[in-house]
Amino acid sequence: MVDSEALVGKVLVGRYRIETLRSDPNAAIKVYEADDLRHNKKVSVRLMTTASLIDREAGLHDESSAVSSYKESMQQLFAMNHPTLVCIDDWGDTVLEGVRHAFNVTQFYGQGTLREFLDRGRRLSPSQALVVGIDVCRALHHAHQNGFVHGDVRPANLIFGDDARVRLTGLGTKRWASAEQMSIEQAKYAAPEIGLGSAPNAQTDIYSLALTLLESITGEVPFVGESVAITLSNRVEKLLPVSADMGPIAAPIERAGRPLAEERGTAIELGQALAQIADKMSRPLPIDTIVPKKFEDVITRPHPIVNVAEKTESEIVEPVVVDEPEPQIVVESPRTRRRLRRVFAGAGVGALLIVGIVAFQALTKKSFVVPSLMGVAEAEARNSIATFDWEIIIRAERTNDVEFGFVIRTDPEAGASLKQGDAIVMYVSEGAPLGVLFDVTGESREAATKKLTDQGLTVSASDEASDAVPVGNVISWSVAKQPTLVAGDEVLQGTLINLVVSSGPALRSVPLLVGMKLEDATATALELGLVLGVTPDSYSPDVAIGLIGAQSPPPGQFVPKGSTIVYSISLGPDLVELPNIVGINFIDAEKRLVAAGFIVGEVSGRKSYRMKSASVKGVAVKNGDMVPRGSAIDMVFP
Repeated sequence: MVDSEALVGKVLVGRYRIETLRSDPNAAIKVYEADDLRHNKKVSVRLMTTASLIDREAGLHDESSAVSSYKESMQQLFAMNHPTLVCIDDWGDTVLEGVRHAFNVTQFYGQGTLREFLDRGRRLSPSQALVVGIDVCRALHHAHQNGFVHGDVRPANLIFGDDARVRLTGLGTKRWASAEQMSIEQAKYAAPEIGLGSAPNAQTDIYSLALTLLESITGEVPFVGESVAITLSNRVEKLLPVSADMGPIAAPIERAGRPLAEERGTAIELGQALAQIADKMSRPLPIDTIVPKKFEDVITRPHPIVNVAEKTESEIVEPVVVDEPEPQIVVESPRTRRRLRRVFAGAGVGALLIVGIVAFQALTKKSFVVPSLMGVAEAEARNSIATFDWEIIIRAERTNDVEFGFVIRTDPEAGASLKQGDAIVMYVSEGAPLGVLFDVTGESREAATKKLTDQGLTVSASDEASDAVPVGNVISWSVAKQPTLVAGDEVLQGTLINLVVSSGPALRSVPLLVGMKLEDATATALELGLVLGVTPDSYSPDVAIGLIGAQSPPPGQFVPKGSTIVYSISLGPDLVELPNIVGINFIDAEKRLVAAGFIVGEVSGRKSYRMKSASVKGVAVKNGDMVPRGSAIDMVFP
């Protein structure tokens, strides 16, 4: 790509002189302010290399086919003029600094983009955002009707005109970016299905507009992560966190930002929903864009501006005394006085007649029967009673029975009679009721489930061991698809709430206490919530005197918290004196060993001879030695 600054001053196709770069110098498509030398006016020029137009997936394998496709698209856009779109005036291709470029030319809008507006820390009021939303809906509806999907609706592509109204730009000037190709700035406004591999459609444009309007009011874009992948995955199956503090505009934004594309509606439906709430909101102030301008240049003035008259110098004139003639005294004749009395009497009667007529009209206002408006769209309902001269009051309610934007009921009800000037209240559906999230931590499973299901929510419970929470009580809870929500937040009815319920303390694995000192074994058991129980000391062939020599249950067995482990202190090995067996025959030796509690071990040699030697586990023993009871005695005969 040619250096952006190197193009300043260049003249495209002998007509457009490039003046100033208006976009990010690193962007693939660069936007310049330029002069149209033929018509002596400012224009916007978008430049891109023809190589960047190649799209092999779309069958555009070389620059020639890519440029032909680009020009065909520009021709279609040229025929699609609309007051809320930045439309194409000219296009073509040219060589700049040895590199072939494609370009298009549009009207110049010098009041900056919504992105620049927001980046300066400024925000739109809900009423101003409503005006922006309606204008963009008009642009998107026109584009969608003509077979175009924008695919990149975001603040950077909404540009202000001198009338402080936005136009949608960027339509058809580039291919849509897949999840792997888009920047983090594009991903901030991408619909959740883009992260799942879907191509943009009319509903993805609606979702992007919902995020744009939400940011313009709050200054925040929800679900933004550290990368494109994280940002896109964060919003899959999640509702936009739209606050009721935004007023009536919250409901249309919430619907437009739903995770399922088929629930968002079309551009015209969103525009109609915004238009229907306009009279419920304060009158929007003109948007003071980032480029200074006179206030009277951006609004329709109700009164003309009157120039101050030229200042004239005053002359000091000496006072002149003028002789005034004395007033003449007129004497009325009796006939004249009678005539005047008749005139005044007639005037009085006329005045009384006028007052009577006014009073009569006030008492005889026309009455009309309230029609049945239940289930009728709000706009249609308004139109049907517009000629009755009633004061129409709109109140919003949520209900499962009536679709969003349609009348639930009226007050007075259908069939009642209302005079001209009386008030009728229309209750209009804001969609399905919202359920309030309650903090049910610590409550029983049954109480928590009832409290949440009473709000129209769905509950799923799983068990988990807990030492701190009693059996059957809730340890924690969360919204399945929006775990960041907290108590007090509102969600759609039917939303799944996950409960984690205590199954009581976890089972303890019995530790190995044999061979430990008693104080160490006590500390180990206490840490696990177990109790030690003592039994009489006992002999242990393998454990030294004074240590724990035996335990029950054995190590590794699982027991409930508070269970008792029985232990005994080792007395050491149980030693018995070896009887006189060395030097006698096998039969007598065997009798003496068994009587003393020993076991006959391996025997070698001829048993009919006298025993030559004895051993225990390979260690030689003699008559009278102290040997552990029950030991196996190995004997050797000649």
